[in-house]
Amino acid sequence: MTERILTFQALNPDQTKQIEALGAEVVPFEKMTATSGITAIFGWSQKHGLNVLQDPHNDVKWIQTVSAGVDYLPLDYIKSHDIKLSNAVGVYSPAIAESTIGYLLYFLRGFNDAVKNQAGHFWQPPERNDLALLASQKVVIYGTGSISQDIAELLNGFGNYPYGVNRSGRAVAGFAGTVAQKDDAGLIKDADVIINAMPSTPETVDYFNEAYFSQLNGVRIFVNVGRGTSVNEQALIDGLRNKNVLNAALDVFNTEPLPKDSKLWELANVLVTPHQTGFAAENTAPIFGFLADNLKSLQETGELSQNVVDPARGY
Repeated sequence: MTERILTFQALNPDQTKQIEALGAEVVPFEKMTATSGITAIFGWSQKHGLNVLQDPHNDVKWIQTVSAGVDYLPLDYIKSHDIKLSNAVGVYSPAIAESTIGYLLYFLRGFNDAVKNQAGHFWQPPERNDLALLASQKVVIYGTGSISQDIAELLNGFGNYPYGVNRSGRAVAGFAGTVAQKDDAGLIKDADVIINAMPSTPETVDYFNEAYFSQLNGVRIFVNVGRGTSVNEQALIDGLRNKNVLNAALDVFNTEPLPKDSKLWELANVLVTPHQTGFAAENTAPIFGFLADNLKSLQETGELSQNVVDPARGY
């Protein structure tokens, strides 16, 4: 059967030719009709995606996302209808890792205060003891997947060997040590930096809550490049005000765009970025590579070969 791939994420003319050369048909969303007979989807639309799946004229058997996370998809529907699912995990990891290092240096090297002082034309060198080296920080990273491993690799280059927290406590290269989530209390009590890079699952929702932040005693920087649902934002705000956390760098939020009335905008010790840490022009080619490689594999073996996602687990 000829695959008919609906592209919510547009392909350029050369990419379209490559897919057609593999014997598939590309159907841009704007050209889809009621009888298009879609069998696969590239990208996703919150407004139209589920309608495409439920349309009796279509027989969708595979979705290739352009994102690493898949929590925004109708995973229960995908699971119950045996739809194969693959994501773009790994593509965004280098950019997120570089952004995370930027966050840490922004606060550790005093750039946050320099930006504020420059706005007022105010020359105020920091106290020497107010600045710190990245190598000396005790860093704890939640999640030890591709994003965290890339962060760890960059930290290693600074002479820093972070600790990791994952579900089982299994060892991972690049980390000084790892513990299971249930055993994290002893690890974080003297942490300087805490980074969340966990995927969104039922177990990670509100993981960083009031009880969590109350355990901390002046953590220098809290970073969230994982999922907004992992952090109870009011609990974080309270933690910042109570100095359980001294600074925070946040790229993901419970509601996006971040509402204009969110208190996070107003806190001088918070850096807000609009879900951008994974952005890089270099991402386009490997994402298309997943589409092409999985299409070939599906045609030859009936199975996907790259970045297969279990919809029941969410990753």
